[in-house]
Amino acid sequence: ESEANILLSNKGVLNKKGHKFIEAAKSFGVNEIYLISHALLETGNGTSDLAVGIEVGLDSNKNPTVVTNSNRSKLTNIETVHNMYGIGAYDNCAKRCGAERAYSEGWFSIDEAIVGGAQFVSGDYFSRGQDTLYKMRWNPANPGTHQYATDVRWASKQVPRMKKLYDQLDNTMKIFDVPNFK
Repeated sequence: ESEANILLSNKGVLNKKGHKFIEAAKSFGVNEIYLISHALLETGNGTSDLAVGIEVGLDSNKNPTVVTNSNRSKLTNIETVHNMYGIGAYDNCAKRCGAERAYSEGWFSIDEAIVGGAQFVSGDYFSRGQDTLYKMRWNPANPGTHQYATDVRWASKQVPRMKKLYDQLDNTMKIFDVPNFK
């Protein structure tokens, strides 16, 4: 836990959250360095609006809706939500869609967002065999489908960040899965 906290030192709302990344990794079979790297990238080192928190409530149809000054009085069950991995944060509506997805998932605390996001990645990607950065982004089993991010450089942005994190740790064991194409 202390090594994870060193990696998260001065990383906004992720500071001292190493225990939650370790819990999430153990619970869902996801590498904690990957989870930390992913969260740091998606949250701007723990400082993005989705990391810090965005208020969302339910509209009259019970749909999650981001709170604004003009709609606050019309919404119920307003909560501050967090999204550490950019889940549902599509390019054309990153903050709104990411916040509304976090509300639907029940990520009302930073801890819930760390653990819940890991559960999502494990269930929606790793359990489908998309258990590497390359497979998450390019899905070689079924090209052009079920890709984690629209950014073609998403996986390549993660690699140097993960290396830098690993370089800060002692006695790490790394296992590589290198795809071979025929």
